Formats: sequence, C-alpha cells, structure tokens
Amino acid sequence: MRVVQVSPFYSPVVGGVETVVRQVAEYLASRGVESWVVTYDRLRRGKAKLPREEEIGGVKVIRLRPDLKWSHGTYSRELIPYLQRLRPDVVHVHVWRHPHVFQVAKIEGLTKVLQPHSPFYGLTQVGPLIRVYYALTDLLGGKTMRKYRVVSITPLERDRLREVFGVSSDLIPNGIPDSLFSLSPGRSDHYLFLGRISREKNVMLMLRAFKSSGVNRKLIMAGPDGGLGHTVRRFVERNALNVDYLGPVSSETKMEMIRNCRAVLNPSPYEGFGITLLEGEAMGKPAIIVGRGGQEYAAPPNVASIRAENSEFSVAEAVRAMEDDEIHSKLSVGARMWAENFKLSKVLPRFLSLYESLTRR
Repeated sequence: MRVVQVSPFYSPVVGGVETVVRQVAEYLASRGVESWVVTYDRLRRGKAKLPREEEIGGVKVIRLRPDLKWSHGTYSRELIPYLQRLRPDVVHVHVWRHPHVFQVAKIEGLTKVLQPHSPFYGLTQVGPLIRVYYALTDLLGGKTMRKYRVVSITPLERDRLREVFGVSSDLIPNGIPDSLFSLSPGRSDHYLFLGRISREKNVMLMLRAFKSSGVNRKLIMAGPDGGLGHTVRRFVERNALNVDYLGPVSSETKMEMIRNCRAVLNPSPYEGFGITLLEGEAMGKPAIIVGRGGQEYAAPPNVASIRAENSEFSVAEAVRAMEDDEIHSKLSVGARMWAENFKLSKVLPRFLSLYESLTRR
C-alpha cells in the first residue's frame, strides 16, 4: 500500500500538525507501508532552500515549489502532477482551508482522507482579515469536504464538522509517545508555557496574569518567536518579572522542563488540541487552560487541569489555586490517568486500520 500525506509544512519545520504528520508517516513506514509526504519548499519565516526530495525516518519527502504563498497557505501547480505520478492508494490531506484541499478534491479516482486539524480560531486570535478568509472559504468551499473521508481530533471538532459542514468523521485524537510515561515527575520548580510566542497563543494576557498572581515561582516560556518575542522581553524587563523566555529549545530540553515544572500553561482562548498538555500529563503534570476548545479534551478541567476564563483576574486566580498542594496532587493523578488514552501505541494503528478499510472497498 502506498500512502501520501499532503501537509503545509514538514521537517525541519516544527509544530503540532507537523508532528502529527511525521508520527503517522513514520509509523506507516515502520509497518511496511510505502509512506510519502508531499509538502512545500518553505519555512514559517524567511526563505527556504530545502532538498527537493529526501528520505527522513523511512519516509520519502517531496517539497514542491510554491507559486503563491501567504501566512501558512501555499499554492503550487506541481501538486496534481506529482500525485498523479505517485498514484497513491490513499492520499491523506492535512489542514482545512489550505489550497491543496481543493486541488486534491478535483482529482478523480483517488481515495481521499482529510484531517482538518480543528482550525476554528476566534477573531481575537487570527485578526479580521483571516476571519473573513475563513468565513468565505467555509461558505464557498464547504461542500468540498464531502469529497473526503474526514478525521476529527476531538469530540468538539467532530460535532462542529457535523453542524457546520454536514459531514460525519472518524475521531482519531493526536497522540503522545509511550516512552513519556516512563519519565518520573521531577521537581516543581517553575510554570511552563510551550508554543509560538504569538497573538493567537494569548501570551500577553498570561504574562499580565502571572504578574497579578503574586506567585513567586518562575515562569519559563519556550518556543519560536511568532511576532511577539520583543514585546514579551520588554514587558518582562519593565515589570521585573520572574520570567525566562528561552526561544526555541531542543526536544530533550523541552522534556526536562516539563518533567520539572509545576504545571503547563495554555492561555489560548481556543486550541485545536493541545499536545503539550498531554506530554505534561504523561509525567503527572497538570495544566492551567483558558477558554474552550480542544484543550478541554486534552486536559479536562477538574480532572487534569484548572480552567480559567479569558481574563487576567481568572488566570491569576488559577495560578494561585495551582499552588495548593492538595489540588495539585489530585490533578497530577488525574492527568496521568487521562493521558493513558492518548498513547501512540493506541492511536496510530487506527490510521492504518482506516486506510486498510478504505482500500478494501
């Protein structure tokens, strides 16, 4: 069986979608499936001159030349000819509203899977122009989704896809490596934010709330600069906060920071999922989450997290509550038990089963 994943970005770009695509693609390769990833020769920022074709982790990677690119969107005329040449048994397309969703939908005779990755962000996270693009794409192109077998990653997304687009979907959540469960919890030295330092991640509200909380424990922020790096550093310096912004870190450093944190912070009003929350939970680390979205599935409130409203006061109150040892201990136990449901050894075989069921028709 030959399976092609089509993704907006791939290694060396690091992110939530990229991690999911890599995990699925490499799992397929390890099971004897001919596994390909078709992506684009671009990075999130700056110019790219990446190899046209290479093999990574047993997966054959092709990077197409962009003809048009904006934000995270890319259009390439090379996509359809490449897919027709590869003649995959299944093509698995990632990220709703991306141009390749509509290009692949037009190819007759292909078995198609679409994983939208729950891109239902609010106005305050993406801005008015992107929201208009979202609305127009959903209105004019929503019927395209019916040409795919759809995979949702949370019950919330599954329900939304049914309500908005009238499509049913297979619920297959994102997963975390089984090996994380063998890492014992370390100290509770700091609070931890992992992710892009950007507006959609709501990091400035988190910083204001951390200041208001009066908690002395350090806050560590790690992740690529998504446009707010300078603003974060200036705010921390002006307010003399006990905050370190480290920028991007290695996976080894990231795991060590999770192992020794008090809790993982996710201040986004809406997250498609929240994989870093589960990574912490596997090590018995609870979370503080904001708003409602996939983060409530990844870290259920009162089971694995404290949920705050999207306000400085509410987040500050949640941080203070997490300092209570009894509350922290209860959530730590719940977090580890909940994370068991998302082991990659349980999640990844479901993709292979889905592909096999589609090709047996």
